[in-house]
Amino acid sequence: MNKVTGLRFYVNEDFNLVVEDGCGDTVKHKVISLNTFCRLIDNSAKLKDIETGLLPERCIAFRESADGTRFIALELGRENMDMTYENTKYDNFPVPRLIYGFKLSRENKITEVSVAVAGRGKLRESTELYKYPFSNVAGFNMCIGQNAMPKINALHQLSGLPYYIFSMPDNNDRYSPDRTKLNMEYRTMLEHLKDKSADYYYSDVLIKSGKTLKDFIYKDTKRR
Repeated sequence: MNKVTGLRFYVNEDFNLVVEDGCGDTVKHKVISLNTFCRLIDNSAKLKDIETGLLPERCIAFRESADGTRFIALELGRENMDMTYENTKYDNFPVPRLIYGFKLSRENKITEVSVAVAGRGKLRESTELYKYPFSNVAGFNMCIGQNAMPKINALHQLSGLPYYIFSMPDNNDRYSPDRTKLNMEYRTMLEHLKDKSADYYYSDVLIKSGKTLKDFIYKDTKRR
């Protein structure tokens, strides 16, 4: 007699599910009606309710994965920000339309920060994106260096994170002059832009990236 090890499933002539559990010369059988089996599958497949609490202001997308990690995208909603480059502080510096993305662990730890520059008009998945004109960003991913992201207790606290990130001391890391039509060194560009308006970016500065808002929202998923 052949020794059998492992599980074998089949449907018998009475349309019941038969489970054979083989271990050496011994085979145990368990018969389960198809109705019972379908109820078990249905109960195990039911999704749990997802409670987000208050979402951050200007939240444009929310996604939760099966492992409990979450992604939240929000629009900055401002055309001027305070920033510091090396030892120079720029108050009310003009910025284009910025979209921030935050990936959070189940414990609300921020594990990744993303940023994109969106076109004008109503936001849609087809909204065109532009190359990020400043430093510390590669693709969509932002490098925050040794700066620790604060742990949040609720998602609505993410509203203030873009201002915190933008106010961190800036440098030339990951900056490239060919990201913009100006093709200037970083400090020269900042000095040039400091008294301009946000509209000036779209007429004289930004270069299209070939990506859309859909690419940003679903960048870590198969839905792209």
